[in-house]
Amino acid sequence: MREKQLYDIVSFIKEETAYFQKKARDVRYDDFASDKDLRKILNATLNELVLATVDLAGECLRKAGMRVPTTYKEIILSTRELLGSIALKTAPLAKLRNETIHEYMKVNWKNVQFMRASGIENINEFLKSAEDFLKR
Repeated sequence: MREKQLYDIVSFIKEETAYFQKKARDVRYDDFASDKDLRKILNATLNELVLATVDLAGECLRKAGMRVPTTYKEIILSTRELLGSIALKTAPLAKLRNETIHEYMKVNWKNVQFMRASGIENINEFLKSAEDFLKR
C-alpha cells in the first residue's frame, strides 16, 4: 500500500475514534432511542471504524506476505502473530459491525456501550501496534 493511503487509514481511525467519543459522551439509552440522527451518527461511525480497522489489519497481513482471509473477524484475528493479543480483543468488533448494519435498537445500544467501555481503547491499541509493525 502506498504511504499516503496508509496514512489516510491511520488518520481516519484517529479522527473517527475522537468523533465517536465526543458524540457518545454522556448519551443515555433514552437519548439514543429517541434521537434518530444521533443513532445514525453513532451506528455509522462504529461501522466505519470497524471497516477501517479491518483495512489496516489487511495491510499488516499483506506487508508480512500473509494471506488475507475473507471475513472481517478472521482478518483481524490473523494479525495476532504480528501485533499480539490486541488482535483477540479487537476481533469482536466485527460482530458489532454486522449487528449495527441491521439497526436493532437494543443491540446497537449495547454496541455503543461496548465501544465506550473498551472498544475505542482496543482500536487505539490495535492502531498503535499496527503503526509500529508497519514502520519496521
